[in-house]
Amino acid sequence: MPEGDNIWQLFVKGLRGETTVVRIHKDATVDELINKISERNGIPAETQRILYTTKQLVYGQNKYLSDYNMEDQSNLTVVLRLKGGSNTVEDLSPPPKQLDEDVETTEAPDMISWEDDPNTPRAKMSCGHAITPETLTTFCESLLSSGKYVFKCPYIGEGRAYCGKEWTYLEVRRLAVLTADEKKQFETKISDNYLRKGMGIQECPKCHSLCERINKKHKRVVCPLCSASDGVEFHFCWHCLHQWVGGGIEKCGNVSCGGEDPRLKILRDCKKKTIVGVANCPAVRACLKCGMLIEHEKACKHMACVCGQKFCFICLKPDLNGHYQCGSYDSPCEIAEVQKTIPADN
Repeated sequence: MPEGDNIWQLFVKGLRGETTVVRIHKDATVDELINKISERNGIPAETQRILYTTKQLVYGQNKYLSDYNMEDQSNLTVVLRLKGGSNTVEDLSPPPKQLDEDVETTEAPDMISWEDDPNTPRAKMSCGHAITPETLTTFCESLLSSGKYVFKCPYIGEGRAYCGKEWTYLEVRRLAVLTADEKKQFETKISDNYLRKGMGIQECPKCHSLCERINKKHKRVVCPLCSASDGVEFHFCWHCLHQWVGGGIEKCGNVSCGGEDPRLKILRDCKKKTIVGVANCPAVRACLKCGMLIEHEKACKHMACVCGQKFCFICLKPDLNGHYQCGSYDSPCEIAEVQKTIPADN
């Protein structure tokens, strides 16, 4: 193939109302293209955005023109990135969030923003739906701001079918790639919302009234408000928060319901790890006060939940008057068995 057939003409517009022609090899990198444009217009690469259709060309990530499905005689647009005047402090945007290599990703579009750029990784949530870390963070922040402490998938499919599957905080924390500041914000808000609305309180899935069980052993409960307004008793499952569709009082008839608080399954199935030399410790525990799940990451065995409760992650003994009962932060102690109840619901 002649060399000329490998050279593309790209039309770059957006500055001074003019269109500039850039000639470049079809196998060139995005960096090479942006550098050419920068040389042509005299503007540093970091202060301009280059767009092809709705996609921004990403500088410094070893991308090629072919990664954006570009072709000969494609049209590009330059957008200047303006600094604030009058000595204003420059707003430095955080770098894009990067998913762990072992996170399962998907090519399906983001369920909320409909982002479908193949260069933008989207995590596959436990319910199977796709979302980017940034969208997941923003969505969950909105739930927390509205007083929620449970994260549920908002996906609406064909026939207006609502997913509504619950995501644990552990899943959200990992797939939203929360920063240290975001973790603090999330955990504090979850605890505040839970202590205010939780502690054995749920929302009726139909009328959304706050409800509390008279007998905490009951799985099948009746909402008096829905029953009075409909003229028929409305029964729902306390654990999965769906209408009770079966008979009896133990199994609600919903396929997705395990008949127990979903946190108990997480506590049973969590991985084991070594903490301060003590092997086979559960990696996840429920706070002794508020019931929030806490995952041990590293360092000492002493935990301080955002609700204020302090306890040992290994033996589960609470601190007394500011002192831990099982010795110093790095001393071995006896492993408490896997928790079989959620403390706040006892």
